[in-house]
Amino acid sequence: MYWFIDLEGYKFFNENYIVKEIAILSSDGTQCYSHTIYSPKNYSCPSNDSTFKFQYNRHRLAWDEGEHYFLDVMQDIWKKVYGHCVYVKGLQKKQFLEQYLFNVGELHMVPSFKKLNQCILQWCEHRHGKHCARRKVYELKNSTHT
Repeated sequence: MYWFIDLEGYKFFNENYIVKEIAILSSDGTQCYSHTIYSPKNYSCPSNDSTFKFQYNRHRLAWDEGEHYFLDVMQDIWKKVYGHCVYVKGLQKKQFLEQYLFNVGELHMVPSFKKLNQCILQWCEHRHGKHCARRKVYELKNSTHT
C-alpha cells in the first residue's frame, strides 16, 4: 500500500508552509483523512500583504480557522501511513513533508492541478473548490490510474 498526500496553506518569503489543510488518501481509495490546521500563535497574520490576500482568495481557508495542531496531525498521519510511501506533487511540498515523514515520493508525470478535473465532487466540507487538499489527493490517485 502507498498513500497520496496534499496540503494547502500560506507561504511567505523564504519560510516554510503554514499549513491550513492537509489530506491523505490510501492507494486503494478506501481511507481518506482531511484535517484543517490552526495557524501558529507566534506568527501574526499579514492581512495587508498582497501575497496573503492572493493565497486566501485562492484556497478560502481563513487564517483563524482550524481544528487541529499541525504536529498532532503529522503524528496522526505518520501512524496511519506507517512507513509506506507517501506521494505528493511538487518538489517544494516533497521537501517540506520530508521533515515529518520517512518515505516521501514526488509524482513527476502528473499534469497540473488546473488540468485535473475528474474528482470535483470530492471537496471537503469547506467547499472551497479546486484548491481543496481532499479533492487533490483524489485527483492524484485518479491521474496515476491505480
